[in-house]
Amino acid sequence: MIQREGIVLNTKDKKVETLTRIRPDYEVLAPLGARINFKNHDRSACRTDGGFASVYRGQSMELEDLRPYVYGDNLRDVDWKATSRTGEIMIRNYTADKRKQIIFVGDSGINMEGDMPDGSSKKECELITIGTAAYLAGRGGADYSIVSPNAYKQKLGHYGSGSKWLEQELGDLQNAVFTPNKTDIGEVLNQILDLPMRGVAICLVTDLYGLYNLDERLLRTVANGRDFYVFQVSDVDWGGKAFYNARNKKRIPEFMTLNRKLARQIKDKKDEYQKLVRIKLRRAGTFYAYLEDLKEIPETVAMVLNGEITD
Repeated sequence: MIQREGIVLNTKDKKVETLTRIRPDYEVLAPLGARINFKNHDRSACRTDGGFASVYRGQSMELEDLRPYVYGDNLRDVDWKATSRTGEIMIRNYTADKRKQIIFVGDSGINMEGDMPDGSSKKECELITIGTAAYLAGRGGADYSIVSPNAYKQKLGHYGSGSKWLEQELGDLQNAVFTPNKTDIGEVLNQILDLPMRGVAICLVTDLYGLYNLDERLLRTVANGRDFYVFQVSDVDWGGKAFYNARNKKRIPEFMTLNRKLARQIKDKKDEYQKLVRIKLRRAGTFYAYLEDLKEIPETVAMVLNGEITD
C-alpha cells in the first residue's frame, strides 16, 4: 500500500542526508483510476460554474471570470481595464480552460502528531490519502493543487496533473506535514474562498480535533456551489503504555494511560465531539469518510470522489 523510498541528498557542506518519501502504491491504484468519473460535479456546474464545457485546454471567446495574477500566468491574459480599476493585476479565465479542478488541503498542525487505531502514523495516513486522491483525480481528468497551512498562498490558483506535478506537490506537502505550525486550516479555507475560483472542488484531510474546531458556517460556505470532500484521520484509542503529549513532547504517566475510568471518560468525550462533527458535515452537504486503517484508503477515496458514500 505504501512506498517508502530513500533519496540521498548531497548538501553544500558535503554532509549526506536521507529523505524518505512516503507515497501510495500507484500500481495498486491504477485499476481504480478508471472508476473516477466525478458524476456529482453537476451540483457545482448547475449553480455557478457554467458547466465543464470541455476537458481540453485552450482559450475560447467566452470569458468565465477574473482572478488576481499569480507568478507564471500568461501576460496576454491580463485584463488591463480591471487592473486599472482595482489597482491589482487581474487575469482573465476562459471557459475552455476549465477542467475539473480540486484543491487538496492537508492539516500540518501539531494535532496530527500521533497514531491511528491500526497503529499507523496519522501523518503517513494524510500523505497517502491525499496522494491517492490526487492520483485518482488526475486519472479522472482533473487538475489539482495540494496545499497546507505551512505553504499555501503561493500555490493557490496553480493547477496541474501528471506524475511530475504529483511528485512535486506531494514533496511539498510532506515537508509541511513534518514541520508542524500554528496556522489554522480554517484560515486556509477562508483564503481559498477569498479568491474568485467558482466551482473549484476542495478536499480536506484532517482529524477530529481539526474538524471540531472548524466553524459550521465556514463548512457550509465551502460546500456552497462546489464539491467538498472531507477525510477524517481517526485517532488511536486511549490506553497502553506508550502515550505522550504532542504539545509539550512529554510522556504521559502509565497510571493515567492505564486508568480505565479515565479511558471511559475520554471515550465518551471523543464520541460527543464525533457526533457534533458528523452533524456539521451532514448539514454542510459534504462527501466525507473516516479513515481507521491504511488498507482501506484506496477504495474509500475512490467512493468519496465519486460521491458514492457520504459517511
